[in-house]
Amino acid sequence: MKRFPSLWLAILASVLLQRTAEVHAQSPVTTPSIRDRGLVSKGNESRLVAVMAKARRGEEICVTAIGGSITAGGLQTKDPKNRYIARVADWFTQTFPKAKVRFVNAGIGGTNSLYGAMRVQRDVLSKKPDLVIVEYAVNDNHPVPMFWGSYEGVLRQILREPQQPAVVQLFFMQRKGENAQETQHMLGRHYDLPMVSFRDAWWPEIYSGRAKWEVMYADVVHPNDTGHILASELLIALLSEVNANPGHSATAGHAELPAAMITDLFANCRYAQYADLKPTQNSGWTQTPDGTKWESPASTDGGIEFGFAGKLLFVGYDIDEEAERFATFSIDGGAAQPLKKSPNRLPLAEDLPSGQHRMRIEFAGTKVPQGSTAKVRIWAVGAAGATE
Repeated sequence: MKRFPSLWLAILASVLLQRTAEVHAQSPVTTPSIRDRGLVSKGNESRLVAVMAKARRGEEICVTAIGGSITAGGLQTKDPKNRYIARVADWFTQTFPKAKVRFVNAGIGGTNSLYGAMRVQRDVLSKKPDLVIVEYAVNDNHPVPMFWGSYEGVLRQILREPQQPAVVQLFFMQRKGENAQETQHMLGRHYDLPMVSFRDAWWPEIYSGRAKWEVMYADVVHPNDTGHILASELLIALLSEVNANPGHSATAGHAELPAAMITDLFANCRYAQYADLKPTQNSGWTQTPDGTKWESPASTDGGIEFGFAGKLLFVGYDIDEEAERFATFSIDGGAAQPLKKSPNRLPLAEDLPSGQHRMRIEFAGTKVPQGSTAKVRIWAVGAAGATE
């Protein structure tokens, strides 16, 4: 009888320990070691120091992020205020109460750095940013060397801006820890940029079982509110450290941009969408009611043509599955080629001569089975390697 209470105490202690472990698993905490792992490099801090100085003076600053669906947040985050870029902007507001802080979330789902290089001028740089967080480590994780160059193009376009915005690279991961960090890290070293890795910070915790993937991710790719909060903590740790210990003056370190490590092809891009997307020739195609896309005819043949200048052509388009075998494209009047679905948003044409070109898309609507509503929809045209 004397041992009976001790046995129950042991069982109770075991249950409490198990519940404590479960609570810990449900509430991941960014420890100092996790935070340190996540800070891949502080790089040249001078541009970040300049942002802090501007905010400290009470001036207006613009905090932005460009990337894919992780940055966009979408359905994976229940509260938009928890998205990492919103929390970073809030840190600036709380830390520098006299400053007016704007933030721009330029994340678009299903897009990689190729599309990013095309639109960074329109969607980010036109907003006059002071800080740009670049997130493409997941969507660039494909065996396509071109993404190495397009990612560099995103960086170079931002870094050469007269306003000298600060750039921070952010690396997320897929379910098994994979991402494009290796190449993007090399580029970060080349340009001496601050780099933060959610993968480096949290993958060891997940792999070891100390943290659960499902607690911080909504699926195999997208962080939920908890994941975004944890990512923001890593970014804020970097910003707080720079703010507390500015190692450079606010004007130092604005050196000339180094030569491209991989390619300078994507440093100069031209891009048009929506109202700016004007065909040079058109037969039967119409704009969608919202004015955002050009749409092929439903039951008649029709072609549409756009002019562009550059060495690489990007076309943003969607094809209904049934319409794919009835759509072709040609460059400069050349042979017609099948217009295929491009889930990774790959170029439509590469290695073109410098100068002006024309791209034509034909849709054989008369061959589509009767009653079908299958169509092609074009929403953007861009080119890399354009001359200034």
